[in-house]
Amino acid sequence: MADMMCVARVLCLAGGDAAVLTAHRPVRVYVAPDGPRLTGAVEVPVEERAGLADPGAAPRDRWLLAGDMSAPAANGESGQQVLDRFGATLAEIAERHRGQTVAVVAGGLELPLAALCAGLSPVRVHAAPLADGDVAVAEYNADGWRYVSGWPA
Repeated sequence: MADMMCVARVLCLAGGDAAVLTAHRPVRVYVAPDGPRLTGAVEVPVEERAGLADPGAAPRDRWLLAGDMSAPAANGESGQQVLDRFGATLAEIAERHRGQTVAVVAGGLELPLAALCAGLSPVRVHAAPLADGDVAVAEYNADGWRYVSGWPA
């Protein structure tokens, strides 16, 4: 496994004008569903890989509020499967960019960020979802994910 002593900063944008990312100076922007793709193990857009090609079809309340990660989305995947897939994709992006800032533009970021990031609760995420133009900042290192800033209050 790669040395994760260097923090990777991942900017998460649900949609809107990507110009909001320029102040953060990302070295790469990963866009779903019609944008740059990772080579190797991840060969599909972030949302599709995560099973969220239609994030509106996910049982958001059951996943975030009830913690029922077994509830299936419209495509049949459970919340846990979506989380595992999306988490692996985000970790791969972060591992490729240790010591750098990158951006991920995708719908359906709420579940994985709430589950993965220390400092971000599912209840908060449910109460105030990311709107177009909101940039949530998370960092990834050997200790895992940590929420930094940007989630609406």
